[in-house]
Amino acid sequence: MFVLDTLDTLDTFDALDELDEFDALDAGVDEFDDDYPSETCTLTHWVGAEPFRAWLGHLTAATGMEPLAIGVAAGIPTRVARSLATPGVRPRRIRAIDALGLLALDPGTLLANGQQLGDARPAHLSLLELRSFRPSVGALADALNVGFDTAEGLTDGWLEVCQLSTIWRCIALASQITFERAYGPKLGFSDDSEEWDGDWEYAELKAA
Repeated sequence: MFVLDTLDTLDTFDALDELDEFDALDAGVDEFDDDYPSETCTLTHWVGAEPFRAWLGHLTAATGMEPLAIGVAAGIPTRVARSLATPGVRPRRIRAIDALGLLALDPGTLLANGQQLGDARPAHLSLLELRSFRPSVGALADALNVGFDTAEGLTDGWLEVCQLSTIWRCIALASQITFERAYGPKLGFSDDSEEWDGDWEYAELKAA
């Protein structure tokens, strides 16, 4: 099993090499979660979560990005990133493919990739899925720390490209709003609210 000794001395490529030793990944785990397809690929096997919780925390601290946004950048489910970053939530295992996604990122790569331009449509679609819970343009601009025009373009769909970091954060924000509505009113929602009231602090996504 891959073990992270210290964050300061972690060599990402060595870690990836160790994860490629798939025989060490299959430790007689239980049946796969219903949310994951039962594939015969060893990438769907499970690995201990603790090293990757620490690595996500390191990426968050080193880049200032929210853990859910980093999860989007890594191509892992936002619920996995949320469980790794939320205090008091301690999953014992994550899929090897999600572990590889996190280990493929380092602070420099994450920041550099985030400055590149990408297709803004995924961010727009994530906002559309919120329906009546979609933030106002002003609230979205504040939450993502972008200009009003950028937030308007993401909301209305006319913005074709923007920085990848903005796209990641927008998708992460939409995921978190959906989560908050599904699992209880707090932060941006009052007990009987049917709309996002704009008071939710996106910084709450930062790992404790």
